[in-house]
Amino acid sequence: MPAQAVPEPLSATPLQLQEERLHIERVRTQLLAEAELANAACYQKFAVFDCQRNIRVKNRRVLDELRRQELRLNDLERRAKANNALDKIKDKSLTGPQGLDSNPLVPPADR
Repeated sequence: MPAQAVPEPLSATPLQLQEERLHIERVRTQLLAEAELANAACYQKFAVFDCQRNIRVKNRRVLDELRRQELRLNDLERRAKANNALDKIKDKSLTGPQGLDSNPLVPPADR
């Protein structure tokens, strides 16, 4: 099963990331259903264990690739959140010091 490419960090939107996660989950579900059918078919063969081992090996390769894609998506989300947090900090620092007037912890009479 060919795996879909993960969106690039600069062009990935939350919606694209969510769609990619749904795609990964659909592929995983389909793979597990096919594996169950193939496992049942193995019992009709003479070499049952060899057949089942081949299915596990094939499934593991695909599941490992899906997991790598999930980890890349997680990394993209983490980086996007970190960039948003840094942008907020920069915006806050660019507005300049707010002074004592905006400090809600200091009563107005003490300012």
